[in-house]
Amino acid sequence: MSPNWFVAWPVTGAADWLAALDADAPPGLRFSHPDDLHVTLAFLGEFEPRNEKKIASLLRGLPFAEIEATPSQLVALPQARRFSALAFTFDKGRLELEKQIARWRDRVCREAGARLETRPPLPHLTVARPERRITSDGRDDALAWAESLPAPTAVLTLLPPRIYTWDPTRKERQFLILGESPAR
Repeated sequence: MSPNWFVAWPVTGAADWLAALDADAPPGLRFSHPDDLHVTLAFLGEFEPRNEKKIASLLRGLPFAEIEATPSQLVALPQARRFSALAFTFDKGRLELEKQIARWRDRVCREAGARLETRPPLPHLTVARPERRITSDGRDDALAWAESLPAPTAVLTLLPPRIYTWDPTRKERQFLILGESPAR
């Protein structure tokens, strides 16, 4: 299976908040490593790594700044009954993220030679995925838990977008941010 590539805003300030969520969650969910948290700007799919410098240069030239965002509702994506992710939508920061995605997603995809996205922007922060062996009851418990959560009070910082791909080992972290040292 070839690794997927994408461009995303790295999220900081969520380690304690994520640990508290994980501690209260029902069994059957696998939580993201805090360093893997991101909000996707553009999905590139099976990107040609030789284009990494071109896309990195493009990102440096675009007017991105840090964005403060507050998580809102925890939702099941892509749909409740068959979810593959539990993700937070946003209150503060949502409109700015939607605007930035709408403005830059197609350009990044074109430059990368990736397929253009047809869905409207949906900024979200995936925090957990169901384990492979989760039961139907486990899924129901996860959905009930997600629906019962109050809106978080966390304020997150989204750093300027970077290029991501799968971590080579995918043991502790799922993603590698290009330009960062793989040694952790």
